Amino acid sequence: MSESARGEGGRVWVPRTQGDNRDPKSIPESERWYFLEEWYPKYGNLVPRDVATRAIFKVVYEHNLGIDGKPMVYLDLTHIDRKILDKKLEGILEIYEKFVGDDPRDTPMKIFPGMHYTMGGLWVDYKQSTNIPGIYSAGESEYQYHGANRLGANSLVSCIWGGFIAGPSAVQYARGLQQSDGNGYFEAERKRQLEINDGLMRADGSENPFLLWRELGEEMTKNCTVIRYNKNLQQCDAKLVELLERFQKINLSDRSQWANTTVAFARQLYNMLQLSRVIAQGAAMRDESRGAHYKPDFPDRDDKNWLKTTKATFAPDADEPKFEFEPVDVSLIPPRPRKYDVSDWI
Repeated sequence: MSESARGEGGRVWVPRTQGDNRDPKSIPESERWYFLEEWYPKYGNLVPRDVATRAIFKVVYEHNLGIDGKPMVYLDLTHIDRKILDKKLEGILEIYEKFVGDDPRDTPMKIFPGMHYTMGGLWVDYKQSTNIPGIYSAGESEYQYHGANRLGANSLVSCIWGGFIAGPSAVQYARGLQQSDGNGYFEAERKRQLEINDGLMRADGSENPFLLWRELGEEMTKNCTVIRYNKNLQQCDAKLVELLERFQKINLSDRSQWANTTVAFARQLYNMLQLSRVIAQGAAMRDESRGAHYKPDFPDRDDKNWLKTTKATFAPDADEPKFEFEPVDVSLIPPRPRKYDVSDWI
């Protein structure tokens, strides 16, 4: 659901009593917890989305007040006139009704923040070139433009600016290459990729890759998103090691040689597990709060020690990702804290 629902007057709440599974329309106002309005009286439901996201996580995972014991809270539009809703939000309301079966004009929506972008990406230089010659990156796949839960318009900036730079840079690089058919490199890599696929096709273990993927999602959502504790991050990384070990015992349901999406899924699952280790370990190293990385034990931004980009390198024969840090150049625009005069609970 779009953030515009909160902007048009939507109210976020959960039942005050854990396990209250009554129809939301039958729960009286006195038994509803409008936590954004209570924690942020000046802004209420209009707090920035990173603040709202942290609040929802806290309510669900620390207060254990998710709807029906699940990671969900209510986004309530039922107090707004139907004509206004149809004029301002008709599109997203129709989508919700189509997939859930409830009309948001009459029944509060069940929502949870979506992890729809990786916060970070490939390292690039001023020409948008990665550390692999000939590979350029622009947009969401590179690392430069991020903020608290990916600030609005950053993806547009990275797409347009990065694209304007990466395109001509790639052309210039290609024109400077000597003529070569590259068959040796191509054949060697093709052989390596086929061996990976064959290995997955022959796997006859007992683990279902789709169940591993679900466990991975639950673990990362609970311990490694926008509220992070070092103890939980360490436990998360240990769980990821376990999942990687179990990945070696997977068994694919589809062993066909044509259009086999299970093989592609399994390959990406391995990449997800390795990237998750980078996220968990990198978060554990950074004892501060910055952007979407929030540690209640270290609530302040620490520019002296951590105004740096975390860089991770992966080698297939290594057991652990390797980390280094690159200082951020702030000579043109010195950073300043973003304040909302909110309570200090988060």
